[in-house]
Amino acid sequence: MKTISNVTLYELMAEDLDIWVSKSKEFGFDLVIQNEEYETIVDEKEIHPFAMEAYADMCRRFLCFYDRVKAQSDVEFN
Repeated sequence: MKTISNVTLYELMAEDLDIWVSKSKEFGFDLVIQNEEYETIVDEKEIHPFAMEAYADMCRRFLCFYDRVKAQSDVEFN
C-alpha cells in the first residue's frame, strides 16, 4: 500500500478513484483513496491540519484554472 509520500500524480490521474477524508479521533485528518476495484491504495492517518489545508487550497486553484482553460478551449474548438 502506498502513502501520500510515495503515490505519484500519474497514479492519481490514471484511475477513477474514491477519496475519503475524515476528522481523525487523535489528531488532524485521515485520508483513504480507493481504486476502481475498491482496493485501498492510500491509507494515511493523522495528517496535519495545515498540510490538509494547503493541499485543499492547491486543489481549489487547480480546479479554477482547469475550468478556465477548458471553457476557453470549448469556445475555440466549437
